[in-house]
Amino acid sequence: MRYFKFNKLVRDKVFPDMLNNNQNPRGTKRLDDEEFLTELIKKVLEEANEMKNVKSKDDVKYELADVYEVLDYIKNVLKITDSEMAELRKRKREKNGGFDERMYIEDVGLEEDNYLLQYYLDNPDKYPEVK
Repeated sequence: MRYFKFNKLVRDKVFPDMLNNNQNPRGTKRLDDEEFLTELIKKVLEEANEMKNVKSKDDVKYELADVYEVLDYIKNVLKITDSEMAELRKRKREKNGGFDERMYIEDVGLEEDNYLLQYYLDNPDKYPEVK
Protein backbone atom coordinates (compact mmCIF):
# COMPACT_ATOMS: atom_id res chain seq x y z
CA MET A 1 0.00 0.00 0.00
CA ARG A 2 1.23 3.52 -0.83
CA TYR A 3 0.68 6.36 1.62
CA PHE A 4 0.31 10.08 1.05
CA LYS A 5 0.67 12.90 3.60
CA PHE A 6 -2.61 14.42 4.67
CA ASN A 7 -1.86 16.31 7.91
CA LYS A 8 -5.09 18.28 8.16
CA LEU A 9 -8.38 18.64 9.92
CA VAL A 10 -11.18 17.02 7.94
CA ARG A 11 -14.95 17.29 7.98
CA ASP A 12 -16.87 14.66 9.93
CA LYS A 13 -17.88 12.53 6.94
CA VAL A 14 -14.43 12.39 5.32
CA PHE A 15 -12.98 9.71 7.63
CA PRO A 16 -15.87 7.22 7.18
CA ASP A 17 -15.94 7.97 3.44
CA MET A 18 -12.24 7.10 3.24
CA LEU A 19 -12.86 3.79 4.98
CA ASN A 20 -15.77 3.05 2.66
CA ASN A 21 -13.53 3.75 -0.36
CA ASN A 22 -10.77 1.33 0.66
CA GLN A 23 -8.47 4.07 1.92
CA ASN A 24 -6.43 3.46 5.06
CA PRO A 25 -6.14 6.68 7.13
CA ARG A 26 -3.32 6.50 9.67
CA GLY A 27 -2.30 8.71 12.57
CA THR A 28 -5.86 9.76 13.34
CA LYS A 29 -6.77 11.43 16.62
CA ARG A 30 -9.38 13.63 18.19
CA LEU A 31 -8.00 17.12 18.87
CA ASP A 32 -8.16 18.97 22.18
CA ASP A 33 -9.38 22.59 22.20
CA GLU A 34 -5.97 24.15 21.63
CA GLU A 35 -5.06 21.75 18.79
CA PHE A 36 -8.53 22.20 17.30
CA LEU A 37 -8.17 25.99 17.22
CA THR A 38 -4.71 25.70 15.63
CA GLU A 39 -6.03 23.36 12.95
CA LEU A 40 -9.12 25.52 12.33
CA ILE A 41 -6.86 28.49 11.67
CA LYS A 42 -4.86 26.41 9.18
CA LYS A 43 -8.13 25.21 7.63
CA VAL A 44 -9.56 28.70 7.12
CA LEU A 45 -6.34 29.68 5.33
CA GLU A 46 -6.55 26.52 3.20
CA GLU A 47 -10.18 27.19 2.31
CA ALA A 48 -9.58 30.86 1.58
CA ASN A 49 -6.56 29.98 -0.58
CA GLU A 50 -8.76 27.66 -2.68
CA MET A 51 -10.86 30.67 -3.69
CA LYS A 52 -8.10 32.00 -5.94
CA ASN A 53 -8.53 29.01 -8.25
CA VAL A 54 -12.26 29.38 -8.85
CA LYS A 55 -13.63 29.80 -12.35
CA SER A 56 -17.10 31.24 -11.72
CA LYS A 57 -19.18 33.19 -9.23
CA ASP A 58 -20.94 29.96 -8.27
CA ASP A 59 -17.55 28.42 -7.45
CA VAL A 60 -16.76 31.47 -5.30
CA LYS A 61 -20.03 30.95 -3.42
CA TYR A 62 -19.24 27.28 -2.86
CA GLU A 63 -15.75 28.03 -1.50
CA LEU A 64 -17.07 30.94 0.55
CA ALA A 65 -19.45 28.52 2.29
CA ASP A 66 -16.40 26.51 3.39
CA VAL A 67 -14.71 29.63 4.75
CA TYR A 68 -17.84 30.62 6.67
CA GLU A 69 -18.16 27.10 8.09
CA VAL A 70 -14.63 27.17 9.49
CA LEU A 71 -15.03 30.73 10.80
CA ASP A 72 -18.17 29.65 12.66
CA TYR A 73 -16.23 26.84 14.33
CA ILE A 74 -13.45 29.26 15.30
CA LYS A 75 -16.05 31.60 16.82
CA ASN A 76 -17.54 28.69 18.76
CA VAL A 77 -14.17 27.53 20.11
CA LEU A 78 -13.38 31.08 21.22
CA LYS A 79 -16.94 31.52 22.54
CA ILE A 80 -17.49 34.66 20.47
CA THR A 81 -21.13 35.59 20.04
CA ASP A 82 -22.56 37.05 16.84
CA SER A 83 -23.14 40.36 18.63
CA GLU A 84 -19.52 40.46 19.88
CA MET A 85 -18.30 39.75 16.34
CA ALA A 86 -20.55 42.46 14.94
CA GLU A 87 -19.11 44.93 17.47
CA LEU A 88 -15.52 43.94 16.62
CA ARG A 89 -16.24 44.35 12.91
CA LYS A 90 -17.85 47.74 13.56
CA ARG A 91 -14.82 48.96 15.53
CA LYS A 92 -12.40 47.78 12.80
CA ARG A 93 -14.50 49.50 10.12
CA GLU A 94 -14.65 52.72 12.16
CA LYS A 95 -10.86 52.66 12.62
CA ASN A 96 -9.72 51.54 9.14
CA GLY A 97 -12.83 51.82 6.96
CA GLY A 98 -14.28 49.14 4.74
CA PHE A 99 -13.55 48.26 1.14
CA ASP A 100 -16.12 50.50 -0.53
CA GLU A 101 -13.50 52.51 -2.44
CA ARG A 102 -11.89 49.31 -3.83
CA MET A 103 -8.45 50.91 -3.46
CA TYR A 104 -5.44 48.79 -4.47
CA ILE A 105 -1.83 49.85 -3.75
CA GLU A 106 1.12 48.28 -5.60
CA ASP A 107 3.85 49.63 -3.35
CA VAL A 108 4.50 52.46 -0.93
CA GLY A 109 7.56 54.65 -0.45
CA LEU A 110 8.85 55.86 2.91
CA GLU A 111 11.61 58.28 3.77
CA GLU A 112 14.33 57.05 6.16
CA ASP A 113 12.88 59.13 9.03
CA ASN A 114 9.33 57.81 8.66
CA TYR A 115 8.16 56.13 11.88
CA LEU A 116 6.60 53.27 9.88
CA LEU A 117 9.82 52.29 8.09
CA GLN A 118 10.91 49.83 10.77
CA TYR A 119 7.46 48.19 10.75
CA TYR A 120 7.76 47.45 7.03
CA LEU A 121 11.35 46.25 7.43
CA ASP A 122 10.34 43.94 10.30
CA ASN A 123 7.64 42.29 8.15
CA PRO A 124 9.38 41.30 4.88
CA ASP A 125 7.03 38.37 4.22
CA LYS A 126 4.07 40.74 4.22
CA TYR A 127 5.87 43.78 2.75
CA PRO A 128 8.92 42.75 0.69
CA GLU A 129 11.15 45.66 -0.16
CA VAL A 130 11.14 46.73 -3.81
CA LYS A 131 14.71 47.08 -5.11
